Amino acid sequence: MAKLAKVYDPLGLASPSVLQGKQIFREICDAKVSWDSPIPENLRTQFQRWEESLRAEVTTSRPIASYREAIYSLELHAFGDASTHGVGAAVYSVVRQRGGITQTLVTGKARLAKKDLTTPRLELVTAHMAANLVINMKNGLKDLPEPTIYGWLDSTVALHWILGNGQYRQFVANRVCKIREHPEIL
Repeated sequence: MAKLAKVYDPLGLASPSVLQGKQIFREICDAKVSWDSPIPENLRTQFQRWEESLRAEVTTSRPIASYREAIYSLELHAFGDASTHGVGAAVYSVVRQRGGITQTLVTGKARLAKKDLTTPRLELVTAHMAANLVINMKNGLKDLPEPTIYGWLDSTVALHWILGNGQYRQFVANRVCKIREHPEIL
């Protein structure tokens, strides 16, 4: 399990791999094996396969703009999605310059899904996560033109909550309120 603690990934680009390890760790904890007892064979095998799939080091170039020239426009696209295993969000940039268009993954984030939440609520969690991520990214890009920000979800229920005017219970109401604090997200 030490592999999970060693990951330094401030931009969340390794989130899919780390999330898989966290899921296995959760299953091990759910097995309620005592501290000195061996881990069940199927979980040990799963963990070993996951560990072997990891690379020792990963580096990536991350130019927001590929060309050293003026930026005509900047778009940030935030995507959120959920499953019963995990929730995640990613932000991509689209930069238009005279030399061409650069599209790149800028940042991402993933977490284990809470076990007691329905899929529509998990989708709302990802919408909130995506909104926070894209606003933080916008605030970090101070020397670039003001970006146009787009938010993308595939959940019609979560979109209805965000765009609707209903009276929602606390869980939904709190997240909808936080998302609506950012009307610049289209």
